[in-house]
Amino acid sequence: MDNYDIGIIGAGIAGSCLAILLADAGKRVIVFEKERYPSHKVCGEFISLESYEFFKSLGLRLDEWNLPIIKNLQLTSQMGAELNTSLKMGGFGVSRYKLDFELAEQMKRSGVLFLPNTKVIKVDSKTIFTSTESYSADLIVGSHGKYSASYARKPKPSNKRNFVGVKYHIMGDFRNDLISLHSFKGGYCGMSKIEKDLYCLCYLADAEQLKANNNNITQLEQQVLWKNKQLKSVFNNASFAWKKPLVISNIKFNKQSLFNDHMLFVGDAGGSISPLSGNGMSIAARSALLLSQLIKQEPSFKELCNTYNENWDRLFGDRVDKAELLNSIMLSPTLHHVVVKILKYVKPIRNKVVNDMQGDTFVRSFSQLH
Repeated sequence: MDNYDIGIIGAGIAGSCLAILLADAGKRVIVFEKERYPSHKVCGEFISLESYEFFKSLGLRLDEWNLPIIKNLQLTSQMGAELNTSLKMGGFGVSRYKLDFELAEQMKRSGVLFLPNTKVIKVDSKTIFTSTESYSADLIVGSHGKYSASYARKPKPSNKRNFVGVKYHIMGDFRNDLISLHSFKGGYCGMSKIEKDLYCLCYLADAEQLKANNNNITQLEQQVLWKNKQLKSVFNNASFAWKKPLVISNIKFNKQSLFNDHMLFVGDAGGSISPLSGNGMSIAARSALLLSQLIKQEPSFKELCNTYNENWDRLFGDRVDKAELLNSIMLSPTLHHVVVKILKYVKPIRNKVVNDMQGDTFVRSFSQLH
């Protein structure tokens, strides 16, 4: 049986970043990914500029990709309120397909053994079992995404809303420097530029809204989303790159435990966080940096779990709490309409809310430890 220092299950942003950081530090790392790689994923594809230099420090040549830099924000409500403002930091747009491909290539350059199309079926102490082989790892990290894995642990019970996520790639005469957030009853839709001539149009909708529309995505869009006139205009004036959208279901925003008795969890595996937390992809990257710095100190497993949990809460707890509040506001047409109007006319509140949606710039050499 081959033995590795670190076994990572799932090659999302957090898992891939963690693998690169630890392999560059001299660890023997193996990464398992159950899906074909890369593939399109339901994702807003807007990344806060706080992590731009971090991705470059991993080896990604972002400056050569001709990516859009997005410095402006538009908020609209179903009832017609609209806010246009600048972002203090801003972000950049890139498809998950492109980003995941480049991260996978960097993993290989860093010496990571990457196994796509390989499903993990069991984890027992320091052994990882796939359908064909077993592997030994001194430390195992789950980075399997939003959905609970059979080898991990049961998710915490949650009475929080259940969402459906829908994503399109579209083309049209839209601004390259703008991210738009359009609310509707039970959900909201984001749109921003990515690479080439494409824009990402991605929305979250309350699963009950879809059920009320006969589980028909087109009907949901026309009967619910289009009540926001700005959003209706986007749908009617865009050319769609795909015949059908990508759709995922059973999304709940709920922080889970970051560890169990024999493994740690990073990224969405540690809890799916609202997009309004200040950009989930940047938080995934920063959490990978945090965990890599803790692992390199070689503490006991118990010490690692405790310090990881403490530092995670310190770094992200406040952003997650604020995001939950913003998420509840976005889901209520009347409340969101009032809030957009307040933000439009009260600059100090506007600046505070907008700035809280992003964190500080970081690179791999910045300590994330308390």
